[in-house]
Amino acid sequence: MENKDYRSHYQIDAELFNYFENNKYDVDYNRRLHTCIRKLFSGRANKILDIGSGGGWSVETLSEFGNIHLFDLSHKNLCAIKHKSETNAVVGDALFLPFKKDCFDYVIISEVLEHINSPLNAIEQAFRVLKSGGKIIITTPYNEKIRYYLCVHCNKMTPANAHLHSFTVESMSQLLNKLKISSVKYVKFGSKILTVTRISYMLRFLPYCFWRLKDRLLNLMIDKPNTLITIIRK
Repeated sequence: MENKDYRSHYQIDAELFNYFENNKYDVDYNRRLHTCIRKLFSGRANKILDIGSGGGWSVETLSEFGNIHLFDLSHKNLCAIKHKSETNAVVGDALFLPFKKDCFDYVIISEVLEHINSPLNAIEQAFRVLKSGGKIIITTPYNEKIRYYLCVHCNKMTPANAHLHSFTVESMSQLLNKLKISSVKYVKFGSKILTVTRISYMLRFLPYCFWRLKDRLLNLMIDKPNTLITIIRK
């Protein structure tokens, strides 16, 4: 399915949805996920691009590794982030990045590709602006069953959470093969057994390394992760 007017959709969405407020279960899960992403960084990079900045978690989590450049369709979200922390911010579309080639050490695309009409073009743009030796870190829901509902506003079938695509290791590999990207690593993260039963939240005081060990073991036993992390090197 394609969202023909996706720019207006997400600009309006940002006006109605508060990316800075989440329930306690989402907050805990995102904290773990962002810790996992943080561990993929090393040394101090010069420039980090965060595509689809949402609530601006990257500023709080990754600033020690370099200068964060926020990029989002929503001017409102970026203003809210900049109000809390002075950082570089650009309003724009992930399918048309207004940056020159080879200028970022890291590019983050977290919980964004499932919303975009053309994930292939978004990755291609990210790869274009990535420096040689740099890294793209992508997170998406894993093997999500997309459900459609009849929208009371437009009377059309609309995907829940505006998710247009579902990703697995196989489908992501096929996508990246079209771009002839060969240096790729996949990580399955966040066992649904832990999150659905709320066990993950009950273990919130457990150090990340021990929580992650339990998470890995469960995903090996029952292949039901919440999130697919894709790491691309250039």
